[in-house]
Formats: sequence, C-alpha cells, structure tokens
Amino acid sequence: MIVLSHLKNKTNVDKFSPVMMRQKTISHPVSYRGIGVHSAKNTTLSLFPAPADTGIVFERVDLAQNNLIKVTVSNVVDTFLSTKIANASGASVSTIEHLMAAIAACEIDNLHIEIDGPEVPILDGSSIDFIHLLENARINEQKALRRVIRILKPITVKEENRFATLEPAENFSIHCTLDFQGRQGLITETMSFENSSQSFREEISKARTFGFYEDAQKIFAAGLGLGASLDNTIVIDNGQIMNPEGLRYSNEFVRHKILDAFGDLYVIGHPLIGCYRAYNGGHTLNNQLVNALLSDKSAWRFESLGDSTEWHPAIYSLSNVHSISA
Repeated sequence: MIVLSHLKNKTNVDKFSPVMMRQKTISHPVSYRGIGVHSAKNTTLSLFPAPADTGIVFERVDLAQNNLIKVTVSNVVDTFLSTKIANASGASVSTIEHLMAAIAACEIDNLHIEIDGPEVPILDGSSIDFIHLLENARINEQKALRRVIRILKPITVKEENRFATLEPAENFSIHCTLDFQGRQGLITETMSFENSSQSFREEISKARTFGFYEDAQKIFAAGLGLGASLDNTIVIDNGQIMNPEGLRYSNEFVRHKILDAFGDLYVIGHPLIGCYRAYNGGHTLNNQLVNALLSDKSAWRFESLGDSTEWHPAIYSLSNVHSISA
C-alpha cells in the first residue's frame, strides 16, 4: 500500500476521455490520513480496487460488525452542511461529497474504501488532493461496460427561493447561480461549465469550502465545524476573506458549489446525461432532486456505453450551487 503524506500529480489526466466506455477502478491501494472538518477526528482513508459492478462501498474498520455502507441515494441520511450516508444498522460516514466529486471527475465506478472513523478527512477543503490520491493509485479500465442515466423529461425541486432541475440534453452541462442576496456586500456569482477531467481539475477541483465567521458559534453549538480552520475553510468576516492567501479564483464560492454537486449527484452511481440548473441549491436539494428523478421511472433510462459507432460519447459534468454556508 502507498501512504501519501504529500500528494503530487504523477499522471496525465488527458488520458481520461469525457465519458469512458467501460467501468474503472484503481490498480493498487492508497491511503491518506487527515482531520474531519465537523468531527475534528483524525481518520485514515484507504482506497482499494473493487470488481466491476461493485459501486462505491465504505467499510468502517473501527466497527466490529455491520460496517459496510454502500454509496446509494437511499443511504443518504443527512444533508445538513455535508452529505452523510448510513446503513440499516446505523454505521455512517459523513462529508463524503469532496471525495465523491473526485471519484466522479476521474470516472471511477468501483472502489472499496476503508475508513477508521465517522468522517472523510477534509484535507484543504477542496477535491484536488483526492484527485492526486486517485491518480497515484493508477486508474484501471475494467471489462464491464459503463451505464449512464439519460434524462428524458424535466425534474425540478424547490425550496423557498432555491431550486434545482434536471432537463433532457445531449450533453451534461452546468448552469448555476449562487446569490448571496447582499449578505456582507457579497455579489451574485454565476457559472456555466462543461466537464472533462482536465477542465474539472483546472477550473473546479481546487475550490474550497467556505463559511461566515458570524455563523461559527451556531455551527459549533450544533456539534459541527469542530475541525474547521483557515487551512481547510475560506472564512468570510464582514465581507473580507480572513485567509491570508486570499481566494484561488475570483468566484471560488460558486466553483466550490459546483464541486459539491459533482459529489452529491454521483451518489446515484452513474454519469448523468442532461442539463443541470440550480439557483442557490445545496446538499439537501441535490438529494431531493436525485430522489425525485429515480422515483419517476418515465423521467430517465439507462444506456450502456458500448463500442457501437451509433453512440457518441457525451460530456459528463454536474452542477449546482450550495447553501451559503458550506
């Protein structure tokens, strides 16, 4: 097993096509240890190859039994400030969205993930180190064909002044808006995005989670954010960025919400073909949307990505904006 304390890119991401025809896993195990942003607990995350059609499965190795948790829409049990999954016995793993975003961007279908605690490490608050981790594990194509979910009719979920929708389209594209509604003088951010592995890495993967300093005590009182620091979270105080290095992108906030949505929507287990639109969306709306989609059998269908010349690969990209506090 390779244990990585300082991750560096060692592969060429241009090898990854927009949507690969066959399923993929990794070639060898890799590990990373870090702190959870909400639990403040240090955990070791180890990724292992998995057979075709396994999906993404977590194993809580600190628990003696009933410790396997598959990433599925039905296993999402909490979406307050992060995405949390649990099995029927109550074993859970939280804050999976940044890792899942990297898995989606690298087009990986099958992984066995061992973790010795309740929360995925936050790392620097983005997905870039998870992408490095997967690249160092060497992504391996498998024999089984991938299946995508094609959107056949519009599906929309709304909550007060927020909405998220999936619509039919030939490619999967992003159209998202994060409206701060004048809070601390921050302006509305809008971004459209069509994904390839290279563009996700350059445009989205380094965007960090964020929150407002004035909300910190409320979050702490809820037992969350205990591991947050300027090393893993952008903190905004009276409209100013408290992090000494400033922002990585001028619109880093909406970029991070796109990153979150990549992970949130990939709990469905397959790439999506369609148009995703959102206004002030978030973890909860993302989960409501995929549940609404799967509940309406007339709104989608599976398609296998075979070698037939009649199929043209579609661009896989997922979009959303998130709640104002990450």
